[in-house]
Amino acid sequence: MDVHCSTCGESWDVYHLWQDAIFEIGLTEEEAEAWRKLPNVKKLTEHYRKEFRAAGWEFGQSIINVVRCPGCPKDAKPDLERVQTKAALEELMGDDEDGLAATFEDFRL
Repeated sequence: MDVHCSTCGESWDVYHLWQDAIFEIGLTEEEAEAWRKLPNVKKLTEHYRKEFRAAGWEFGQSIINVVRCPGCPKDAKPDLERVQTKAALEELMGDDEDGLAATFEDFRL
């Protein structure tokens, strides 16, 4: 399944976001492996958000809600309507990330 960046529209594979992106942000292998074992609610604590942000990523409430990605032009601004729609869907679907990913893919969000 693919989800899209709310800023540039870049397509991202959900599996990559859940499993691989953490290895691309400068953490040690051990830190990245430990992150993968965390419950979803702890994967985007401020510490990890800071690390992801330094690598060009910005997320909503879940790792599959890509607000900004490394492919975004530096001056690009997120599409506010997409950001709000995705945030509403995150709230509606709660911790059902599989359902959220499927919904995002269905609507190219």
